[in-house]
Amino acid sequence: MTDTVVFTVEDGIAIIAMNRPERRNSFTIEMADGILDALERSEMDPSVRVVVLTSTGDNFCVGRDNSDTDPAPYPPGDHLKGRPSLMRYTRMITQLHDMNTPVIAEVKGGCAGAGMSLALNADLRYAATTTVMSTAFVNVAFGGDLGGPWQLTRLLGSAKAAELLLLSPKVRGEELVRWGLVNEVVAPEELSGRVREVAAQIASKSPRGLSAVRRNLRSAATMSLGDYLPLEAEQFATCLASPDAEEARLAFVEKRAPKFVG
Repeated sequence: MTDTVVFTVEDGIAIIAMNRPERRNSFTIEMADGILDALERSEMDPSVRVVVLTSTGDNFCVGRDNSDTDPAPYPPGDHLKGRPSLMRYTRMITQLHDMNTPVIAEVKGGCAGAGMSLALNADLRYAATTTVMSTAFVNVAFGGDLGGPWQLTRLLGSAKAAELLLLSPKVRGEELVRWGLVNEVVAPEELSGRVREVAAQIASKSPRGLSAVRRNLRSAATMSLGDYLPLEAEQFATCLASPDAEEARLAFVEKRAPKFVG
């Protein structure tokens, strides 16, 4: 773990907080490594049922830190020398995408470039009325990173994704909901409480069921219906054979809340 990321676990909720408030949580390789480590630890911890991706200070993440020299700005002919460093970012996003545990992004203040891409990789996103999001890539001569264009195309469709990437508007407050970039916008002082409320609700569910939902969502985004349905059936059969399914049945009969153990 690194000082640029704070990691805690409580009541089934893992909190991963980017911790460079003096730099508005601008992204570095060290931070990517810290988030990757925290995601892997969350996935290995059987007590963790949901991950909250957040930040310290007033901003979520305003993009890549231009003072970070890893990878270095290589001349055009030597640009592939930076590939090993860039692949460390890729490992973080792959882990975020492939893990079984649901992820919520708590997006406050500035959220641009790599920060916006990171938030888009979460399953749910909650923002404050003061939050401002922007792709920003084209403004600094880049096409995108951390899977941002991939996620935008699936979330919004190609036309709206192109608008955000080519024109790079600043989308703020309630506009974020209208664009489909976040699930809900609340007052800044209510944001953390609202995210913890949603996280606690998810954490009360069956770990097996949560994993199945996340896998189904990921498969549905990339597969044809014919390819998807057998995988969905396999997930259903696995859930049906689990102790949590029996606990849910008994809780329903006994008119009580289920106690899932995973």
